[in-house]
Amino acid sequence: MALADLIAPAAISFAAQRLALGDQAARVMAILDYPPRVGQAWLSRLAQLPGVAVSVHLLPADQLEMLKSLNKSIQEYASRIAAGGQALALSRWEQSLDDAKLLLRKIDQEQQRVSRVAVLLLVTAATDEELATRCRQVESACGGPGMRARALSFRQEAGLTAAGPWAMIPQDLAQSIAREMPAETIAAAYPWVAAGINHGKGVVWGRDTAGGLVLVDRWTPPDGSGITNPNLNVLGVPGGGKSFAAKMVLLREYALGARVLILDPEREYRGICKAVGGNWVNCAGGQGRVNPLEIRPAPPDTDRDDDDEPGHGVQGPLAAHIQRVKTWIQLYVPGLGDVERATLDDAILAAYREQGVTWQTDPATVSTWPTVVDVYRHVQTSGQERLAVLLRSAAEGADAALWAGQSTIPPAGDFTVLDIRDLTEASDNVRRAQYFNVLGYAWDLIRLGRATGQKTVLVVDEAWLLADPQTPQAIGFLRDLSKRIRKYRGSLVIITQNVVDFLAPELARLGQPVISNAACKLLMRQESRDLEALRELLRLSEAEVDLLASAKRGEGLLLAGNQRVRVQIEAAPHELEVIA
Repeated sequence: MALADLIAPAAISFAAQRLALGDQAARVMAILDYPPRVGQAWLSRLAQLPGVAVSVHLLPADQLEMLKSLNKSIQEYASRIAAGGQALALSRWEQSLDDAKLLLRKIDQEQQRVSRVAVLLLVTAATDEELATRCRQVESACGGPGMRARALSFRQEAGLTAAGPWAMIPQDLAQSIAREMPAETIAAAYPWVAAGINHGKGVVWGRDTAGGLVLVDRWTPPDGSGITNPNLNVLGVPGGGKSFAAKMVLLREYALGARVLILDPEREYRGICKAVGGNWVNCAGGQGRVNPLEIRPAPPDTDRDDDDEPGHGVQGPLAAHIQRVKTWIQLYVPGLGDVERATLDDAILAAYREQGVTWQTDPATVSTWPTVVDVYRHVQTSGQERLAVLLRSAAEGADAALWAGQSTIPPAGDFTVLDIRDLTEASDNVRRAQYFNVLGYAWDLIRLGRATGQKTVLVVDEAWLLADPQTPQAIGFLRDLSKRIRKYRGSLVIITQNVVDFLAPELARLGQPVISNAACKLLMRQESRDLEALRELLRLSEAEVDLLASAKRGEGLLLAGNQRVRVQIEAAPHELEVIA
């Protein structure tokens, strides 16, 4: 079978303003009117519309005849202006006169060649309704800069000959739609512009559609890039390549001197941690216990500009940490009543007082911290039997290994993975509570490292685990952390699916900033609900929506400040060995 038979449509039929290419609906349109002035890449918006193929035909023009025609037009416009008339008509004639003189100067003095240009658009779609929608988008995209596009009525076959792969424009069609343009304007029409991102330094992500390197510096971006913080969100469905992309970026950040802390609920990063000689800590048992009630020393937060939790308030470190402890317990035992929450507050304060910890105590001076066992004991004496039953497992039951004791977690290194994979079979409440507890510990490490000035990347994988409508404080903590981490030379990397969980009515006020405030976002293939939410939140174009609906593994849309680029994530061979 010939190649032409393989790629050609099964049948082609023509109607007045449409045609059928096999099972696809199509329409050929032409640009009939142009504005007097155009900017750079003035056809690029049309070329980027989904289902639109742009065909540009350059035809020779007689330079001498063009000069004669311009001279005649200039004389006519000058005569009309001299004769006077309505203000609107005079204004239009004056503009036309100026445009004609400008074109004459380009041809005569600058020796620019003039060609006749015909622009045709082949619009295709799966259904007639989709075709009508795309044609309206074409007309709208043309109308903005002052162009006018219309379907070729009763000339669809001739239009297909010109706009299709044959690229042969019939002479009668060219005479009706071609317009004279100088070489300068024709060159500016070039629509296949590379919208790549290259900051000259930073981390290489992969390649854009033009084959250029995508090089982004999130820490010290160039002026005008729109990157206001070093945070990154990686969003997509399972199997879309989120973890691969994140591992590649983390390896390169680590190679450039950044410290890396990873919260890993799915044991995705154990291999890469071992490969680089990092510290892998199992935080799902006694080996890597993080005592939720321990307050780790941190430098005073002298530049606070809000009342967010992750710093120390005017009452000292204890006040801020108690809020974290209460959020942790509410994730573990959600649905507490007002009286139970008040009892819990009293029990937490009593546990700290027993160890001599007051509002102004310096955490560095405390050798032994209270634990959940102490809180449970005080709850038992309060008479709140239901609350005591709910806390019993954490203090002396199945979950005691996680929290009932002093911290045993080893010191963090330059590449540390905090793993909670062994809690997969535990209840969602236990997983969320421990995830939040370990996140608080990681945040404390970043604050402790502020004095060193070392860059730190904090990775929060599967962040949807914190999206609990009953305990919005967990997402609130993540939001506050994302706002403050840059002041500690830190970068928050959130990797998640289920974007709609962050935008649920109960969480939207706190969850939306978590998704939208990161200056860099890597969007991989999305499910329909998430894609619809992201379309509205990030103002995605139709072409971007189409990309994210059908993106292949490792393919995505990178939003870096005010730039957007389609990117294919690429790792070097030696990196593939580590990542795999």
